[in-house]
Amino acid sequence: MPLSIQRKDLSGLTVIVTGANIGIGLETARMLSEMGAQVTIACRNANKAETAAEDIEKTTGKKPHVASLDLSNFDSTVAFVDEFKANHDRLDILVNNAGVVSSSKGEDGMSKNGFEIDFQVNHLSQFLLTNRLLPLITNAAQNKINNFTPRVVTVGSNAATIGKIDYSYVQNSANLPFLFTRYANSKLMNAMFIKKLSEIVKDNGVVAHVVHPGFVASDIHAKEDHKVPRFVIKIADFVMKATARSPVQGAMTSVHVAISDEAAETTGKYWDSCKVVAYPNKLITDDNAVDQLWADSLKYLQEKGIEIDH
Repeated sequence: MPLSIQRKDLSGLTVIVTGANIGIGLETARMLSEMGAQVTIACRNANKAETAAEDIEKTTGKKPHVASLDLSNFDSTVAFVDEFKANHDRLDILVNNAGVVSSSKGEDGMSKNGFEIDFQVNHLSQFLLTNRLLPLITNAAQNKINNFTPRVVTVGSNAATIGKIDYSYVQNSANLPFLFTRYANSKLMNAMFIKKLSEIVKDNGVVAHVVHPGFVASDIHAKEDHKVPRFVIKIADFVMKATARSPVQGAMTSVHVAISDEAAETTGKYWDSCKVVAYPNKLITDDNAVDQLWADSLKYLQEKGIEIDH
């Protein structure tokens, strides 16, 4: 049965959706814009982001802001936050949608900052981005508009089911595992991070959740700079056309959790098809493991001279 959401008036609310130039990110930004929110599309490719914003304007009458954000580069991530803070004093909804699947080997599989690409883009930079934006989210909670509960929504994946915490390759280009292993590990980290974040911000009136969008027809596997083999792309495209959700359907759970009263009444949950479901990996509820991931994430950033503000 197709998913649906109960729409609400989001006028006055400030929203960021990362990776919103295509796929479920684009449709998430479109739905939130249509409901009246002032959305910022934060993407690596400014031209594609502008095209997406113009497309949203055509269908909703409301054009999102466009900003440059390359999560594979800490300088870009910090610059995005600084620019956003210079122009906004609040953030009501943060949707961490951007993500990658990289099969690149050797140095091609590493970011400019020296980390394996999936680890940095899918986890470490999202950890940095969210924490640096947290003061604006907390301010929104202290100055609510229409009694709306500010929140962080991170797009995860059931790939986390087979994920592990393995740092052996995150700074070692000679030891990169299979592409799906890297992706699964990063998606586990997403969920563990949000579980811990939800506990930290709970008393501030902020909630945080992870959503699994389902098997969605997207191009995450096909980006040229991540060097996924062509035969894998062809197989994935064939399977997607036959079985996958559309990007609109894939965005439904993200939007439901971003706006619903149901999601505001709880925190730190894992959602699939607009419903709370069991966590896909026991490490997500292992307090020691979650605390260690948080500490390790801070350490990796500190080694690069980056501190968390709060």
